[in-house]
Amino acid sequence: MTRTPTEQPAPRPAGARVPVALLLVAVIGVVVIVGPVLALGVRVDWSQFWPVLQEDDTRELLAVTVYAAVQATLITVLLGVPLAVWISSSERFGARVVRLLVMLPLAMPPVVAGLALTAAVGRRGLLAPVLDALGIQFAFAFPGVVLAHTFVALPFVVVSVDSALRQIDREILASAAGVGMRPREILTRITLPAIAPAVATGAGLAFARSLGEFGTTLTFAGSMPGETRTMPIGIYLEREIDQDRAYVLAAVLIILAVLVLFAAMLPTLFAREHTPRPATITALDTDRMRELTRPASGGTGVEITTRGVTTHFPAGTITALIGPNGSGKTTLAGLIAGRLRGAEVRVDGELVDGPARGDFVPAQRRGIVLLTQRPGLPRTATVRQAVTMATRDRELSGELLEAAGLADLADTPVPALSGGQAAQVALVRALGARPGVLILDEPMAAIDVDSTARWRRLLRATGGDRTTIMVTHDPVDLAGLSERVAVMQSGRTVAEVPTGELFALPPTDFAARLAGVNRLEGTVTISDAASVTVGVAGQEVAGQLSADAPAPAGGVAPGTPAVVTFAPTAVTLARRAGADGDGTGEDARRDVGNRAPEVLSARNRWSGTVLTLDSTPADAGAGANVIVTVGLADGVQLTTPVTTAAAVELGLESGVAVDCLVKATAVTIHPRLMPGPGADKV
Repeated sequence: MTRTPTEQPAPRPAGARVPVALLLVAVIGVVVIVGPVLALGVRVDWSQFWPVLQEDDTRELLAVTVYAAVQATLITVLLGVPLAVWISSSERFGARVVRLLVMLPLAMPPVVAGLALTAAVGRRGLLAPVLDALGIQFAFAFPGVVLAHTFVALPFVVVSVDSALRQIDREILASAAGVGMRPREILTRITLPAIAPAVATGAGLAFARSLGEFGTTLTFAGSMPGETRTMPIGIYLEREIDQDRAYVLAAVLIILAVLVLFAAMLPTLFAREHTPRPATITALDTDRMRELTRPASGGTGVEITTRGVTTHFPAGTITALIGPNGSGKTTLAGLIAGRLRGAEVRVDGELVDGPARGDFVPAQRRGIVLLTQRPGLPRTATVRQAVTMATRDRELSGELLEAAGLADLADTPVPALSGGQAAQVALVRALGARPGVLILDEPMAAIDVDSTARWRRLLRATGGDRTTIMVTHDPVDLAGLSERVAVMQSGRTVAEVPTGELFALPPTDFAARLAGVNRLEGTVTISDAASVTVGVAGQEVAGQLSADAPAPAGGVAPGTPAVVTFAPTAVTLARRAGADGDGTGEDARRDVGNRAPEVLSARNRWSGTVLTLDSTPADAGAGANVIVTVGLADGVQLTTPVTTAAAVELGLESGVAVDCLVKATAVTIHPRLMPGPGADKV
């Protein structure tokens, strides 16, 4: 029978095939665990099960056991959850030591554990005088049973919860603090709901462990009928008198433990697997979004001093933060947002982080929202609930989602969002907090082209409402959004320039590549009224003096440091003589595209070697869709776009020797010292 589209099953994970050898070993492991239990079930006289269960002695054993297990489980949860939260959240060495010590009861022999409790709180223990004064008795009393069970069961809660806490995406907690949520709110509205299944599992394991506790209880609390004698102790004593009755009691205990474990696993067994669903995303209302997200106090200026360099982010402007991978952009953003410490940070002139411990203002009180490529949305919330955590107004959250064109997602669980949907919801949430400073660390990387264009228009329109710091590697963001650019290199800010100046005179090689400009550094060798010649990597570069450069009466002095800039499209490539490897020495130069007539008048001809060929969109550079990187000498590189046909005609590939031809009129010489790696900014 053919299914109609409405009858198609929902997509589900395909799963991975397990190697047969591994499966066989796994079966053996199951047999080792389940086999003895099944064997015990065979030996039980099931006809005696109900009569033995109704006996007064059995009920007495069960009462002591279950009552002690319930109390011990409650205590382990009350102690274990806060302990696990502290261990997981602390980076101190002491927390790691405590994590190790928590495991000690699991490795300690039960008799030794009983002796340890006796030495601590027994009738002659270290704390005996204090306990006697308070009228508290543990040894050979029911409270001692509860204490023994708590001692051996506490690690199960701590380990379960600690493991769950370490699986929570730290970006979720950091993002919550950034939008203004206090630590208590983060704990109750995000952390505890996320670890609830782990708490249930830990509690179930602790209860089951309490049911089976024997050695520690017997050593510390003794075996007093109706007072400290539990089911395991009763089974141990019964096996010497009536083994068949002992088997029945063992079956009762196992059934009880299985029921408890099954109940503890219910949240995990019936957890829903969310899959992204299609949703209708409507037009973004820029004016309405701006009205709903405008900060009450406007933009806030930021200054940060790190490694002796102060970087300024003026109020009400969009500043792009650029630099190669590993240059420190994300670290700088984290320092400003309060996720990291170790710099002097001022927000609106107020010191929020400095050398003194008391100078630190936590993230939730800075009014700064940092949005990264990871959305940081709570996975136990719906979209509306996640946004409301920032706005603190459910109705306002609905208006924001509607204005952003995401109203159809309002009641969607966060785990059911696609990557692009989650990124857009995260943008709404960040703006909904109305921050004075918004830091965007490439949050639109997962959003499709059309949606990205909508959000760019919104950010451009609202740029004057707040201070925006935009970490980006996208030239479109750089040119279309930013007003200023801060350039980072080797962990320091090496330049702060207007965006227009960055494209005219990039301060670093990375900035030049991002701006689409070739940039070479050298020193002036010849200067006259017509042109300036600069020595670069052992070759001469002739060009025109920059219009805004100072013009001394005697011309630019030889030896003056200079920066050379020219457009990649100004470069013409030609195969060098004999570069085709045929050994004939024939001049094999072949010009690229329709620029052959210009080659004859080009004063600059530099020898180089093709390093890489990269593809680029077909509309980049007059139809060119291949970017060729050429190495000259001493690590100096330049790029030029060529058509695919030209690359094939020239036989361009890595290692091919080429000549680079550029007209002097296309080259601009800037005779001033520009910052290099580790240099101070201009």
